[in-house]
Amino acid sequence: MLDLLISEPFLGFSKESLDFLSKLKNKRNNNKEWFDKHRDIYEDYIKVPMRSLLDNLSAELKKTDERIVVSPKSVFRINRDVRFKKDKIPYKSHYSAAITYDRIKTPELPLFYFHLSSDEFFFAAGQYSTDNNLINKLRRNIIRNEDKFLSLIHKKDFLRTFGKVNGEALVNVPLEYRSNTTLKDETKELIKMKQMYVFKSYKPEVGLSDELMDLIVKNISITNDFNKFLYDSVK
Repeated sequence: MLDLLISEPFLGFSKESLDFLSKLKNKRNNNKEWFDKHRDIYEDYIKVPMRSLLDNLSAELKKTDERIVVSPKSVFRINRDVRFKKDKIPYKSHYSAAITYDRIKTPELPLFYFHLSSDEFFFAAGQYSTDNNLINKLRRNIIRNEDKFLSLIHKKDFLRTFGKVNGEALVNVPLEYRSNTTLKDETKELIKMKQMYVFKSYKPEVGLSDELMDLIVKNISITNDFNKFLYDSVK
């Protein structure tokens, strides 16, 4: 976990950050030779402000929920995993991080996720993995706590900011739950889902000031009960 004593305030990313990420979108630049030539820009304008952002979030999010863990390992590598992909360009054109409860991020479990690109600042919360075992745990907990879960996704701030819950879904209610005649129609739609997450996209300029941290904290506060329900269902 990051030290709670913050030495440097987060002042935002910069136009140089967005310019670097924009250039990575160009396939002529997205190669090791170009990246190594501009590595100092990557270090100074991408990695350093992200580390500062996480340092500051570590302390601030403790006020939201003691269980949230922020770590240097919350950052995703900018290198793409190209082992099973036709597109072999080596670098992402966005820089991202994710955090969760009780542990360092793991892609199977519900996360708070955000990234910056030259096109947007993007925030999401929820269960993105479609692991069948985890999703079945989640479905069972939703059924056991139907009213509680529906109340979480009907909160005014939640609906106003993010709208409906998103994700891939089955065509029909899973066979094992079809005999349950007491479920509300909305719950039946929810347990068809193979993912459950919410998201919001902002203009990239949002990332250019210290107000970005306040936005992340606010969105995590709004989605915290929803995400924690998901996490405690599948952990």
